[in-house]
Parts: sequence; structure tokens; C-alpha cells
Amino acid sequence: PHSLHLATTFNALGFLSRKPLDRLPGYILPNGPSKLRARGRVTPAEQAAFARQARADTASFLHARAAELVPGGILMIQVFGCDGPHRTCDGIYDLLNDAVLGLLDEGRITGDQYELYYQPVYFRTLEEITSLVAGAEAPLARLFRLERAESYQVPVSFVEAFRESGDMETYARHYVGFFRAFTEAVLRHAFSDHARLDDLVREVYQRCESLLKANPERYPFRYVAVAALMTRLGPKAS
Repeated sequence: PHSLHLATTFNALGFLSRKPLDRLPGYILPNGPSKLRARGRVTPAEQAAFARQARADTASFLHARAAELVPGGILMIQVFGCDGPHRTCDGIYDLLNDAVLGLLDEGRITGDQYELYYQPVYFRTLEEITSLVAGAEAPLARLFRLERAESYQVPVSFVEAFRESGDMETYARHYVGFFRAFTEAVLRHAFSDHARLDDLVREVYQRCESLLKANPERYPFRYVAVAALMTRLGPKAS
């Protein structure tokens, strides 16, 4: 306790500590589909449940870091998120959702399985990251002072390379390989009782590549980051 002068986090905060709802019937991600694709739906009540969970996770995170930092210590937060019309989740989750829906349409998975499967990840706005500490009346303003906060887009290597080369095969392979790295484990868990799980998982990501190559304009990807710099206040955490 009270031994660190600097604490940082990169993206970990985006993964929810628990699933506030057992199922998400209309889409595979709490933030819902992109406006461009608009295939699927997350209701306002469902969105509110995930927003509450994300806020509780942020509060728990800030309390833990406050306990570790010395007064005057620095906390630096960065996480994938949303910035106005652009969201990091757009494109990649539309593509994954379309691939899984293809299996549903063919009877390869059931409607119940689809509803129970979703990625427990939440993409916050900058306000959602900072609202607990920003301003004298904020709930955790006694623990941290907000020094700086911003959102920005980060260039994506495989997107930039595709713009230069037009090589669709390489683009699709790298694009799908990128999000497979952080979605496959949840997919496998959700369909763990499937008789041919390895084949199912392999086909999902193969379908993603095929869908992307057929209609790349449906699945544009931007990396939006939200970041905040805070200073620890007071002698100890509550």
C-alpha cells in the first residue's frame, strides 16, 4: 500500500469483471452494431446494465490504484473506446457477428446458443472514463485529480498497409487474425459443448475472412483510444 509513484494500464479496463446479463439476444457485443452495418440490436435497458457494470469496474479499479499510489503519484489510463461517431468495436464485431449469424441461419447453432454468446467487453466514452473523478462533486474526486483526458485515433498497421498495396488476401488474414486473438477464447467457451468445436471455431474465422474479402466496405476498422492522466490525492484510499 502507498508504495507506487506511477501506475499504468493499457486496455485491460475494457474487459468486464463479470457478465451483468446472462444473454444478449440481439448482438454479440454490449455496445451494439455499428450504424453502418446496423444488423442486430442491443436495447436501452441492456445497454444500461453494461454501462453500470463498466462504471462499477472503473470505480473498483480506481480504488485499487488509489490504495497502491503515494500521494502525488500518477495514474495513466488508456483503453479502446468510442469518440463521437467512431468506435473501436465497429467493423470487427459486425464481421464476427455476421459470421456467427451465418451458422445460425444454416442451423449449425441454435438461437439459444446465439443469445447466450457475447463478448464481455465494453467500449467506454471519454466521459465514462473520467466522470468518477472529474469535478469537485464527482464520487471519487477525493482520491484523484484529473490532469488531462483525451480521445484519439491510432493508425492501424494492416489498414495502412492495405491502403498502400490493395492486397485483399493479406488484409483479410491480418484483420481477422488481429481480432481472433482476443475473441476466440470467449467463442470457444460459449460453444464448448459443440461436438466439433475446433471445426466450428475454424469455420467462424474462415467465414470472417470470406465476408471481409467480399464486402470490405461493410467492415471498416478504426482504433479509437481514450486516455486519462490522474494524480493521487490525500493520505490514503477509502
